[in-house]
Amino acid sequence: MISEADVILAGLDGRTKVASRKATFVGIDTGMALVDMGDSRFVCDFGNGYIPGPGETVRILSIGDQHLLFPAAGRPTVGTVLTVSSTSASVATSTGTFSMPFAGTAPTSGDRVGVVWAEGEPWCTSKLSSSPPAPLPPPPDPGTVEPSVRSAEFRAIDAGSTDRNQVRWWTGQPRAGNSTYGAWFYGGQIKDTIPAGAQFVSMEFYAAWWQRRYAAPNFGLHSDPFKAGVPAVVGAAPWAPNEGWNAMPYGADWFPNLIAGGPHYGIGLNQGGDNIFANLAQNAMSGALRITWRS
Repeated sequence: MISEADVILAGLDGRTKVASRKATFVGIDTGMALVDMGDSRFVCDFGNGYIPGPGETVRILSIGDQHLLFPAAGRPTVGTVLTVSSTSASVATSTGTFSMPFAGTAPTSGDRVGVVWAEGEPWCTSKLSSSPPAPLPPPPDPGTVEPSVRSAEFRAIDAGSTDRNQVRWWTGQPRAGNSTYGAWFYGGQIKDTIPAGAQFVSMEFYAAWWQRRYAAPNFGLHSDPFKAGVPAVVGAAPWAPNEGWNAMPYGADWFPNLIAGGPHYGIGLNQGGDNIFANLAQNAMSGALRITWRS
């Protein structure tokens, strides 16, 4: 089969006359194409595998006395489905939008599909297994400030345990027992460091164990920046962290309270088994918080 490139190259040898003209396809006779050009009808060979439909405008390349038929315009082979009816799909292609029947299962809007041409009419084939890469996102507006991620470590400035019914800070170890509140105090450092409106990313808690017995301790928020009266521990829920740094499971809920500067300032223990954490003299990291945020 002679390709269109062969035809063009043949016309460059300086000896063979090449002419390109448009004609109207009529039909096929004994394997040859019938076309009308002006008042004349003549036969020509198919230049490639393309078979036009009756009445379609085609291009005839003549090399000497040989005539070859080609499409008069490009034929897209892929497109994107816009809408689908029960029998056809509207498909956007590089040369325009066409309504075409589909073969097999109906495509879905947005599908990248193949397009085949039969006797001048396009048909939609199945969804392609791969699609072109998504376009790159537009560059950020120069006037827009991208959020920055920051992280800070907040060590407790004091810690201890008091009876739940009276002020008696009788130990510096935060304890979770039947009759005690344990607490770590951070002063105002969290609210003074993390700005209002910051977005939570993560929170970690440093557990320095001294004794682990029975049920898990109940962790919650307490009401005081400094050791004073009996702290109010709210929202306590059981949690048994490992020794060292642990992702705080309640961090997302506690974050807005801790950065607001009241009424909740620190981490407390409201009963739970018979558990004891190190005081700050035994381990200065006891109760430390590591918080990451966007602002």
